[in-house]
Amino acid sequence: MKFLTKVSPNNRDKDHSTQGIMAELSVGLMVVFVFSMVFYFQEYGMDYVIHGVLLLVTAILVALVTEAVFALATKKSIPAHLKSSFPLVTAIILVLTVPISTSLFAIGVASFFAIFVGKLIFGGFGHNIFNPAGVGRAVIVSSLMGSTVADVTTGATPISSMGNAGWMIKDAAVTEKFLEQFGGLTNLLLGWYPGALGETSALLILLVGAYLAYRKVLDWKVPAVYIGSVFVFTTVIALVNGVGMWYPMFHVLSGGLVFGAVFMSTDPVTNPTTISGRMIYAIGLGVLTVVIRLQASLPGGVVFAILIMNMMSPLIDKLTDGWSIYSTKKYGISVAVTFVVGLVLTFVAGNGLEPRAIEFPREGGGIAIFSDSTANLPTVDSATEEGDLMVYVLSAPGYYAIETGGADNKIEVSIDKASGAVAKVAILEVNDTPGLGDRIDAASFLDQFEGISFDDQEAGVDAVSGATVSSLSAIRAVRVALEEFNK
Repeated sequence: MKFLTKVSPNNRDKDHSTQGIMAELSVGLMVVFVFSMVFYFQEYGMDYVIHGVLLLVTAILVALVTEAVFALATKKSIPAHLKSSFPLVTAIILVLTVPISTSLFAIGVASFFAIFVGKLIFGGFGHNIFNPAGVGRAVIVSSLMGSTVADVTTGATPISSMGNAGWMIKDAAVTEKFLEQFGGLTNLLLGWYPGALGETSALLILLVGAYLAYRKVLDWKVPAVYIGSVFVFTTVIALVNGVGMWYPMFHVLSGGLVFGAVFMSTDPVTNPTTISGRMIYAIGLGVLTVVIRLQASLPGGVVFAILIMNMMSPLIDKLTDGWSIYSTKKYGISVAVTFVVGLVLTFVAGNGLEPRAIEFPREGGGIAIFSDSTANLPTVDSATEEGDLMVYVLSAPGYYAIETGGADNKIEVSIDKASGAVAKVAILEVNDTPGLGDRIDAASFLDQFEGISFDDQEAGVDAVSGATVSSLSAIRAVRVALEEFNK
């Protein structure tokens, strides 16, 4: 006797076929994308909307072409393959995980890796062990963060700003000022702030997720346990460190956690099949997200937590295989033990966190060059006259210098002797994270300093998104050079 098998998802219910589920999921994702485009149009202008749409079109086209070429290479019908592989969903999710400043080249490369490496080389849809969109996003973070669009820039995001603050703010006045720059927790819930395209309205994503759960498109238990775990773990950290309940709320509402929980962690192919396994999986996501945020140099943590737990899914399935609804004691103990272990790990990660000095944006926008802070100021290595210019070379502490005592960034500031204004800023050496910190060498960032003098005490510039600490090294270098020149 021959048995025919089909990998998940394999629902053949007339109202909940795989095609129907993916169609509803695509609509839900597009609702989030449209909201993001409305935000960027209102706050930044039509150029941002055009670029956002081009990102989506590029990701979809590359995904379709990759799938079509694979179908030809494996001698399959292209229409039939595309109908059963659902590249559209992967492309949309990928776009919603990236910031608006991502270049078309970067999203194209990421889309190829998401489809080919994340899915097709494992055998196609239903066989992949990793979330394909997560693979694409990981490629951008690890290799293509320096590939951005020069004329599409935004300020620091909530998640990067909190990462720069060391994930700990204890002073009540500083906390209030920190949250105010993003419109407070209410605005984080509503989503009217820059970040990844899917890092917009947590409220909207939750409403869409509730509808998709009602329609049985996704399992509500995974995002509920994931978000709930992060909230509980960070509440304990807040209580231990003497900070308010804003802290766990900030963790939940920022960094794309809600988007990842609703649209990525619920992927039926890459998470466990048993109820107990999915709860253990979701708790693991919460643990990794918190630990990565607090202890790694990548402040978001959601995508990498999902990819790591994807690898754990087969093991979790093996351990929970055969547990039925009647094994409630075994089921409860396993989930409880996982949660307690997670509580211990996140407590250790959050214990002893110390706040760092924070540079707040000025009222007119951008980070103030002449701030009141005296933390991590650069030192002048040399000052030489070169024609009409006074040229200063400074050692400016960047991310690695502040975090690990590593080498400073080397920055050259040229000041016009006649006007006392900055003529040029050049980056001589960057010792921060490749692909992140070295983005301060972009002309779109450095050109902001030209024409600023010591008399412009209200001057401010926009930091490079995702590289605020590195940006601050250049901002402080310009400040010190102007102060030295004014002497």
